[in-house]
Amino acid sequence: MSISGKLYTPPDYHKALRAQLAAAYSGVPLELVEYCPGISSLPDEAKSCPAEAAPVFHARDGVTLFDANAIAYFLGNKQLRGGEHEYYVTQWANFTDHILMPSIAAWLYPTIGATNYNMNQVKKGQENIKKALTFLNDFLASKTYFVDEHITQADLTVFSALRLLFEKLLDEAGREPYPHLVRWYTTIANQPEVMVVVGEMKLCDKPVVFDPKNVSKHEKQKNVKNQEKQQEKKQQPKEEAPKVSRSDLEEEEEKPASESRSNPLVQLPAGTFNYSDFKKVFSNEDCMTATIPFFWKTFDPTTDSIWYCEYNYPEELKLTFMSANLLRGMFQRLEKMQKFSFAIMHVYGENNNSTIGGIWVWRGTGLIFDLSPDLQTDYESYTWTKLDPDCPDTKAKIADFFALGDVCDGKAVAETCVFK
Repeated sequence: MSISGKLYTPPDYHKALRAQLAAAYSGVPLELVEYCPGISSLPDEAKSCPAEAAPVFHARDGVTLFDANAIAYFLGNKQLRGGEHEYYVTQWANFTDHILMPSIAAWLYPTIGATNYNMNQVKKGQENIKKALTFLNDFLASKTYFVDEHITQADLTVFSALRLLFEKLLDEAGREPYPHLVRWYTTIANQPEVMVVVGEMKLCDKPVVFDPKNVSKHEKQKNVKNQEKQQEKKQQPKEEAPKVSRSDLEEEEEKPASESRSNPLVQLPAGTFNYSDFKKVFSNEDCMTATIPFFWKTFDPTTDSIWYCEYNYPEELKLTFMSANLLRGMFQRLEKMQKFSFAIMHVYGENNNSTIGGIWVWRGTGLIFDLSPDLQTDYESYTWTKLDPDCPDTKAKIADFFALGDVCDGKAVAETCVFK
């Protein structure tokens, strides 16, 4: 069967790279088409996929795929797929997607201004990277490749992620503790098929560092997108709604009355605690010397409250990364709360033996979910306990959670999700 097609992808995208390398090794003609979800559109024949998916592959025979691993498998040959050891190739693809790449992203993306910068989360990403690289280095101590004695898709997929590290973040000193991994990386990078796709190997001389100017550029891009969406909405006729005038320390714009009705949190009285200011401090300042002092200096127990939650069904939790996805889904459904709340949720333990717990701070002194049915989808899955802000145990718990460490509340942390 002769295969050819188009790969729709953002420029220099690490997930697309694994598919490009598979095509190069298999001799599959592959046309790259620049595509960014939310900005550009897919042609009609390639639209049978989720709106935010990338890369997307559309074959000449009509096959359309939107998962990077599925695309690489489709484009690859028998050797790349691993033969009778195909399950090992799948294992390393999952390791890349669920362990390696999230740690790289936690360090790289905030540093280059692609996402909000949080010093504590960057440090945690760096710690997780060290663990992952040590594991890879030890694994390769007696091996040339990840599966069998030849290159498979496992090597190409891991390489596609590590390239970000080796080119942007790990200088010579950073690479020194991992000689076996560096030897393997150099071997893969100098393969003719790889060089055709990415060119000559480049190694980092000076790691990229955080520059606030990059954040400004990123925010401007987001604002442009928001303005475009608002412009589209202006084309539709709107009923004028009376505006509710209210004083708020967060300097929010006046909201239409209809919005106040749809989001009851808008009507709650504001105290001295400014969520926007606190989140900026949390994201950019040191936890012990800035974030925690700022929190207790401005927290207002007359208008806001602190809560601890525990998941009621830990026996149903399986893989820890899936539990983290459960939390991210919950956060999406609680979008109305975002401007008036803050939370740190941890997945504790390990695969098939884990639980979930977290700290929440929100406007209002009662259980916030009672205010609207829209907020009640997930809350019954947790036990909620209001904490006394004057209690030493509460202050210790706040310090423990805000630190975003590997251990919290006396338990090992597997995954962390922050609602801000």
